[in-house]
Amino acid sequence: MPLHSYIVQLVIFGLAIAVVTDFLQLITGKEKFRSLATWLLLIGTTAAIAAVITGNQAREIVEIPSGVEALVDAHRQSGLLTMWVFIALTAIRFAFHIFGLFKKPLKWGYYLLAIVALIFLFRTGTLGANLVNEHGVSVKKSEQKPIKKPGFDE
Repeated sequence: MPLHSYIVQLVIFGLAIAVVTDFLQLITGKEKFRSLATWLLLIGTTAAIAAVITGNQAREIVEIPSGVEALVDAHRQSGLLTMWVFIALTAIRFAFHIFGLFKKPLKWGYYLLAIVALIFLFRTGTLGANLVNEHGVSVKKSEQKPIKKPGFDE
């Protein structure tokens, strides 16, 4: 199974929990949630970059059944869009932190972007799950060797 399959788990978990933790901080006002959300967002966004890179590599080694290329391209485009939205969200988060903008009404723009980013994340994940679960896109291209039956006649 390609490395991409493992990395996307970290991306989905890290970024989804980062956004949820951000909203917990908004609701409770506890700074420990903001710190945790920052780290999760940074780790998740870095993993999203790795997921795009490994996804492009997987495209070359995974068998893609005929008729599924458009879905693979939609997943790829959605992944790129998701990555860029989370890179922007991460950059905005650090700018908001540096300039103290989380205490101003402008913070609602950040939270709106976080929700949009989460929607893109789940769309990308759904497309990827559809590729694997419904179309079997996860089999590594390789030469098939005949299976030998165990026995003593060798």
